[in-house]
Amino acid sequence: MSNEPIILQLEPYDDAVSVRDRLGMLNNRYVILVWPRRAVILRRKLDLLLVQRRAAELGMQIVLVTGDPDVIDHARDLNISAFASVEAARYGNWKYARTRYFANPQDTAGQANRPPDQPLYKGWQRQARRWMLLLVVGLALVISFLLAAPSATITITPASDQVFVRVPVVADPDVTDIDIENYRMPAAAVTFQTSSHVTVQSSGRETAGASLSQGLVTVTNTTDEPILIPLGTIFVTSSTFPIRFETMIETTLPAGPGSSVNIPIQALPEHAGANGNVDPGTINRVEAAFADQINATNTNSTFGGTTQDMALVTAEDHERLLTLGRQQVLQHARDTLLHQLSGDQFLVPGSIVIVEERPEWTLYSAFVGDTAESVSLDLRARVQAVIVDERQARQIAYSGLAPYIQPGLEVSQNALTYERGEIEQIEPNGRVTFLMIVKGNIAVSVDEDAVRQRVTGMTISKARRRLENELVLDPDYPLTISTWPGWFNRLPLLSTRITVQVRLP
Repeated sequence: MSNEPIILQLEPYDDAVSVRDRLGMLNNRYVILVWPRRAVILRRKLDLLLVQRRAAELGMQIVLVTGDPDVIDHARDLNISAFASVEAARYGNWKYARTRYFANPQDTAGQANRPPDQPLYKGWQRQARRWMLLLVVGLALVISFLLAAPSATITITPASDQVFVRVPVVADPDVTDIDIENYRMPAAAVTFQTSSHVTVQSSGRETAGASLSQGLVTVTNTTDEPILIPLGTIFVTSSTFPIRFETMIETTLPAGPGSSVNIPIQALPEHAGANGNVDPGTINRVEAAFADQINATNTNSTFGGTTQDMALVTAEDHERLLTLGRQQVLQHARDTLLHQLSGDQFLVPGSIVIVEERPEWTLYSAFVGDTAESVSLDLRARVQAVIVDERQARQIAYSGLAPYIQPGLEVSQNALTYERGEIEQIEPNGRVTFLMIVKGNIAVSVDEDAVRQRVTGMTISKARRRLENELVLDPDYPLTISTWPGWFNRLPLLSTRITVQVRLP
C-alpha cells in the first residue's frame, strides 16, 4: 500500500455507498476526499461515519476538503481533519488518536538574582498571587463573554397543512349581537329616498303631410294636324302599379309628324310623397281621346315628392323610461351608500331594492299620444339596502376552523386570508345569507421557550439533531441555526440570548 496521498474527487451524485465502493478500489494509505463545488452531498453525520469506518477497515487515513459548514461540523465531531483546499490538506496536520503531555521547565533564574534580604518564599507568594489574579480576571472575562456576548437565531418551519373552509354567515337586522356558535351577526337595513331623471327619444311616428312630385313630359305629334292638350290631361306610367300625373297648363301641339312640346306635370294627390318620384322614360301613356295621335315620355326623373313624419310618445316609451329611471335610482343609492361606508363595512351586492313608489313621485314630460321628439321622466322612490360589518363576519368565519384545530396544532391569524363569497339569499326584511371563505395553514405548535431550554449551551450540530428528532418539521424547509460571532460553534449559555423564529411556508 502506497504512502503517497491520493486525491479522490467526489461527484454531485455520490453518496455514502458509492464513496465506500470507490475507497475499496484504491491502494493508498492516505486519501484526500474533495467535495464538488455547489453540491450538497454527505451532509449527514451518519454518512461520514460510514465512510470513516470503511477507511478504517481498509487501513486508510482520510481527510476532507470542503466548504460545507455542516460537513465540517460533523467531521469535527468524528475527529476527521477538514481543510479548505487540497494544498492545505497536503501539508496540514492530519488528526490522529493520541495524547500529548506538556511540561514547562522551571525558571530558577529568579533565585540566583534575588536580593539577599528578600526571603525566597515571599517572592514565590507574590508571584503566585499575580498569576492567581490574572487567572481569575481571565476566567471572569471568559465567563462574561460566554454569558453576554454570543447570540443565536434558530429558524423553525413546523409541519403544516392547508385549510379551505366555506362558512355560511347570516346577517340579520333583527339581531343585536354577534352569535358565533350559530354563525349569525347584526346587519343594518338602511332606508332612504333618492331620485333620477332620464330622457329617451319618442318611438312613435305619424305622417304630417306629403308633397306632390313634379316634372316634364315630352309629347310628340304623329299627325299633320295641330293637337290641343287641355289642362289636367292625365299621363300614366306603364308599371304594374301605375303612377298618374296631370298637366299643369293647357298647350297646343304643333302640326306635323315629329313636332313636340314639353308640358309641366304634377302627380295626382293619391300618389303624393316619394311614390311620385319616377325614373326617366317611365311615363309613356296618356288617358285622352287623342292618345293614338301622340307619343309621350319623360326625359328626366320627376322630383319633389316627400313625406313629413312627426314623433309620437308611446306606452312603450313610458315603460322604457320607468325601467331606466328605476335603474338610475338604484345606482344613485349605491353611490351614496358607498361614500358613507366606514371601517370594515360593506354594502351587500343585490340588497338595494325599491320599497316604495308613488304616482305623484312619477312625472312624465309628455303623455302617451303627444307629439314630441323626446320624453323625460322625473322619478323619486324609497330604497332599502343592507350594510354588514366584515370584521364580525371574519370572526364568525374564523370559528369555522375549530374542527380543524386539534391538540398540538395552531393557526396564525397572519397566515389566514378571508374572502367574501357569493350571496346565497336576500329576504324582504333585509336578512342576508352569504359565504365567507377562509384559506391558510394550520401548523404543529412550537413552544419557543422550550426550544431555548433544550439547546442552551449545545454545539450547533447537537442542537440541530436534537430539535430535528423532537420536533415535527416541514421537510421542504430545513431548520437553520446561526450564531454570533460566526466562529462560535456553540449556542449561548443564556437562553435569553437565543432567538427562535417560527415561520409558516
